[in-house]
Amino acid sequence: MAVTNSGRIIAIYDARVDLDDLPGPIDLVIRMSDDNGERWTGQEVFLASEGVSGYGDASIIFDPNVGDKGRIIVFCQSSSLASFFESSLGCAQDDPTVVHISLSISDDDGETWSHKIVTEQVKDEKTHGIFASSGMGCCIPNGPYAGRLIHSFVLRRGSELLGALAFSDDHGNTWKLGAEIPSGNESGIACLNNGTILFHSRSTPLRLSGKSVDGGQTISELLPHHELPDPSDNGSLATLKSGEVICTHNHDSDLRRRTVAKLSRDGGVTWPRAILLESESSAYSTACELADGRIGVLFERHGYTEMVFCRFSLDELKETKEVLPLEVDENEIEFQVAFRYVRPGRDKQVLERLISLVKRNIPTVDMSVFKFSERKEIGPNSGSASGDPVFTKEEFDEILGPVSPGLKVGDELRFSGRLQNHSPHLLTEIKIESLCEEKVSSTSKLSPGDKITFMDLRYRIRREDLEIGKVSLVFKWSATHPNLGSTSGQIRHQISTKSGLSI
Repeated sequence: MAVTNSGRIIAIYDARVDLDDLPGPIDLVIRMSDDNGERWTGQEVFLASEGVSGYGDASIIFDPNVGDKGRIIVFCQSSSLASFFESSLGCAQDDPTVVHISLSISDDDGETWSHKIVTEQVKDEKTHGIFASSGMGCCIPNGPYAGRLIHSFVLRRGSELLGALAFSDDHGNTWKLGAEIPSGNESGIACLNNGTILFHSRSTPLRLSGKSVDGGQTISELLPHHELPDPSDNGSLATLKSGEVICTHNHDSDLRRRTVAKLSRDGGVTWPRAILLESESSAYSTACELADGRIGVLFERHGYTEMVFCRFSLDELKETKEVLPLEVDENEIEFQVAFRYVRPGRDKQVLERLISLVKRNIPTVDMSVFKFSERKEIGPNSGSASGDPVFTKEEFDEILGPVSPGLKVGDELRFSGRLQNHSPHLLTEIKIESLCEEKVSSTSKLSPGDKITFMDLRYRIRREDLEIGKVSLVFKWSATHPNLGSTSGQIRHQISTKSGLSI
């Protein structure tokens, strides 16, 4: 998302067939608003998939220094049979196992666009996979590098992931790779008014923060920021006209929930004020300053079933500790369960028939060399698409059935959660129960400060759920407390089968 000189908001995002990430026939779609997000244009295709090839992870840079209207630049990933984790070395556009970087440019406020592949400008001979971090890049406003455009990337060299900064000194026509950032991943960046680039990388249990003072050619060591807990989810940074900085992220070290916006008045050193945008399931977010001075945030919500745009003014922010208290019960036990995502049900007979016919598969890689937090959030095998078949939209129509709102029999609801002991007492005989197919790994004890996390509980939609019109799932925990004896708690999740949304 970005805001142009005219105040127009440009939002570009994935339109996924089955919520799964690339590779696959994913379109990028665009919507625009000329009244600070009050009304939006209809959803239109920005880049259309073809066959099994698709696009994803759009990010926008606005360059205010081109003509009267400025220039809008969009990076995204283009793939065919491979995604970031399976991509091969090289930049050959006729090799379906190589992922590419697509660049789109508009000089007329998003009315018309040019598109080209620029992989060879930012991918070197050592790099297998590459993509531009989704969200937003920036333009350095002052100093010796004034006018330079900056964008963050993620590189994969074998099993090693690195963050990276790329820069352009000709208004986005050509790009060079600058700083390479060990331990970096998807990231938000902002160009501060003094020319410094602030960098926040997704990580867990805390976001990693660093700065570049030489136009993105080098960067300081990334260090965990104790005010920014994170479940390894992409957030954003934005410098306001006042010089203050906004960041957005999930204020949770394990679960994609609790999306917040925070304010810094010292260039990202501290983040003392915040506003809670969504307390439950939510993910990737991008913040921009709107023409009327408010802040707009675009983010994913309710297990990726919604794209949400919200607005707030800075006077709505409060002390971070007041907005984000520790979430514990009267015995200092915390229990959280987040709606992770929906995996649409498949017609097994059609699926087996098409697999035998198309014989079109993602290259096989050893995903065990990557941390769980580094993998795709959505997918059939907890973040791995290695070796899976790839289908066209037409084939997906056969497998998934007609497009319709809401949930269908066989759809899987997936949940993740945490039980954490914040008390000074040892808990024993721990049990966590639900109606989901998978069982949570039990443990005999939970020491003070320790936690149990469960990342992939699944519930399959039944015909009786559709008849009732909703799914009501209760997640329970129990334990033995040294002073209280037996203690327990529960969380209920209700999801409408008609809309697929939490209720």
